[in-house]
Amino acid sequence: MRLYDEIFKRTDGELLPTARCLIVPNGGGYFEGVKAMGDFAPERVELYFKTQAVRVDGEGLTVKKYCDGDLELSGKITAITVLKKGE
Repeated sequence: MRLYDEIFKRTDGELLPTARCLIVPNGGGYFEGVKAMGDFAPERVELYFKTQAVRVDGEGLTVKKYCDGDLELSGKITAITVLKKGE
Protein backbone atom coordinates (compact mmCIF):
# COMPACT_ATOMS: atom_id res chain seq x y z
CA MET A 1 0.00 0.00 0.00
CA ARG A 2 1.54 3.26 -1.11
CA LEU A 3 0.03 5.28 1.72
CA TYR A 4 1.81 3.11 4.29
CA ASP A 5 5.09 3.42 2.39
CA GLU A 6 4.88 7.22 2.55
CA ILE A 7 4.02 7.22 6.25
CA PHE A 8 6.86 4.86 7.14
CA LYS A 9 9.41 6.89 5.15
CA ARG A 10 8.66 9.80 7.47
CA THR A 11 8.77 7.80 10.73
CA ASP A 12 11.70 5.53 9.82
CA GLY A 13 9.36 2.63 10.64
CA GLU A 14 9.68 3.28 14.36
CA LEU A 15 6.09 2.46 15.24
CA LEU A 16 5.41 -1.02 13.89
CA PRO A 17 7.96 -1.76 11.16
CA THR A 18 6.50 -5.13 10.15
CA ALA A 19 2.92 -4.57 11.26
CA ARG A 20 0.91 -2.16 9.20
CA CYS A 21 -2.56 -1.21 10.31
CA LEU A 22 -5.38 1.23 9.79
CA ILE A 23 -7.87 1.80 12.60
CA VAL A 24 -11.37 3.01 11.81
CA PRO A 25 -12.97 4.87 14.75
CA ASN A 26 -15.76 2.67 16.17
CA GLY A 27 -15.45 0.47 13.10
CA GLY A 28 -12.60 -1.98 13.53
CA GLY A 29 -9.34 -2.05 11.64
CA TYR A 30 -7.25 -3.48 8.84
CA PHE A 31 -3.91 -5.22 9.42
CA GLU A 32 -1.33 -6.16 6.79
CA GLY A 33 1.39 -8.81 7.13
CA VAL A 34 -0.35 -11.00 9.72
CA LYS A 35 1.39 -14.37 9.95
CA ALA A 36 -0.84 -15.90 12.66
CA MET A 37 -3.43 -15.14 15.31
CA GLY A 38 -3.08 -16.12 18.95
CA ASP A 39 -5.44 -15.40 21.81
CA PHE A 40 -8.87 -14.50 20.45
CA ALA A 41 -11.91 -13.21 22.32
CA PRO A 42 -14.47 -10.46 21.65
CA GLU A 43 -12.41 -8.14 23.86
CA ARG A 44 -8.85 -9.16 22.83
CA VAL A 45 -7.00 -10.47 19.78
CA GLU A 46 -3.28 -11.24 19.49
CA LEU A 47 -1.75 -10.84 16.05
CA TYR A 48 1.68 -12.18 15.10
CA PHE A 49 3.81 -10.60 12.41
CA LYS A 50 7.22 -11.52 11.04
CA THR A 51 9.26 -10.07 13.90
CA GLN A 52 6.75 -8.89 16.49
CA ALA A 53 3.30 -9.31 17.96
CA VAL A 54 0.51 -6.95 19.01
CA ARG A 55 -2.52 -7.25 21.24
CA VAL A 56 -5.67 -5.51 20.03
CA ASP A 57 -8.12 -4.66 22.83
CA GLY A 58 -11.70 -3.62 22.23
CA GLU A 59 -15.36 -4.51 22.32
CA GLY A 60 -17.21 -6.96 20.08
CA LEU A 61 -14.12 -7.85 18.05
CA THR A 62 -14.65 -10.37 15.27
CA VAL A 63 -12.57 -11.37 12.27
CA LYS A 64 -14.41 -10.16 9.22
CA LYS A 65 -11.81 -11.28 6.68
CA TYR A 66 -8.38 -13.00 6.77
CA CYS A 67 -6.61 -13.80 3.51
CA ASP A 68 -2.95 -13.84 2.47
CA GLY A 69 -1.81 -11.95 5.57
CA ASP A 70 -4.48 -9.27 5.34
CA LEU A 71 -6.84 -9.25 8.30
CA GLU A 72 -9.96 -7.16 8.85
CA LEU A 73 -11.38 -6.85 12.35
CA SER A 74 -14.83 -5.49 13.06
CA GLY A 75 -15.89 -4.08 16.42
CA LYS A 76 -14.61 -1.19 18.50
CA ILE A 77 -10.82 -1.09 18.96
CA THR A 78 -9.80 0.69 22.15
CA ALA A 79 -6.05 -0.05 22.28
CA ILE A 80 -3.16 -1.68 20.45
CA THR A 81 -0.17 -2.85 22.47
CA VAL A 82 3.14 -4.07 21.06
CA LEU A 83 3.98 -7.27 22.94
CA LYS A 84 7.45 -8.01 24.21
CA LYS A 85 8.85 -11.48 23.73
CA GLY A 86 7.35 -13.86 26.28
CA GLU A 87 4.18 -11.83 26.92
